[in-house]
Amino acid sequence: MDTRHLRSFLRTADLCSISRAAESLGIAQPSLSQQLLRLEDEVGFQLFNRTARGVTVTEAGRIFQEHARHILRGIDQALEDVQATNAAASGQAIIAMPYSMNRLLGVELVEAVIQHAPNTEVRLVEATTGQIRGWLDDARVDLGILYDLGPIRHLSTRRLATEEMFLIGPAGRFASGQQSVATVSLADLQDYPLVTLGQPHGLRKFLDGEAQRHGFTYRVKHEIDAVATIAELVANGHGYTILSKPAVRDELFDGRLSFARLGNGELRRTLSLVRNPAQVVTHASARIEDLTVKIMASLIAKGAWEADPEAALR
Repeated sequence: MDTRHLRSFLRTADLCSISRAAESLGIAQPSLSQQLLRLEDEVGFQLFNRTARGVTVTEAGRIFQEHARHILRGIDQALEDVQATNAAASGQAIIAMPYSMNRLLGVELVEAVIQHAPNTEVRLVEATTGQIRGWLDDARVDLGILYDLGPIRHLSTRRLATEEMFLIGPAGRFASGQQSVATVSLADLQDYPLVTLGQPHGLRKFLDGEAQRHGFTYRVKHEIDAVATIAELVANGHGYTILSKPAVRDELFDGRLSFARLGNGELRRTLSLVRNPAQVVTHASARIEDLTVKIMASLIAKGAWEADPEAALR
């Protein structure tokens, strides 16, 4: 659909006269009439009632009028944004991420924004995956990092990486640091009482789904909805947990916790960067998205994060 025809339609509708609209647009009246007829053919409805005294929009024309205004505003905004790409990105963008991702890349992301996009303000929010999903649905955040999305038709997703989940235990129980990795079979997982997040947290949904898919059972000793507290309880010998390494990176590095591979490492979850397409993609959010992807790729490349990059990171 030609945007010139939309602008001609709106000018004619506003002035209620083809002759005055043609004069305002600086084109011949027959040319404008032909544009309007072609537009009506394309829409499939009559947009104007034509009389000797001028024109008025039909019911279909009134409906189309609002959509045409919205379309042209969007196009004008898109052109303005594209033309400004060489200028320094400014404004604020909100990105929400789970605890483990915040521990992995939160500080690096904020420092990268300070260095590479000094006119951009990033607001980083740590939350559960359920909270982040709700905020995305309500368009309260610009970006969110989510695990294992499942059906999610109305949001725009960018798959980032898949990471392995490990059985985490007290110091000395399994491997730590650069030691060879210990292994616990999925069938033996029921022998390890778990301190884990409660329902309906995304991690519990993940474990339930994997248990059904691989045919194993697990036993929950304590439900604690705070990953830092879970790590402390496990370090103090009150059970085990299943988490990714970034969630307990510092505790593993300090030797307060140890880890074991579960089975052949088949317990893996996918991370995605998610937007609500109803929100306008601002310079700030685009810059922060790019920096997030670059930091993740760098962490994987230098071995700081044991994950498999998706095509979006390659």
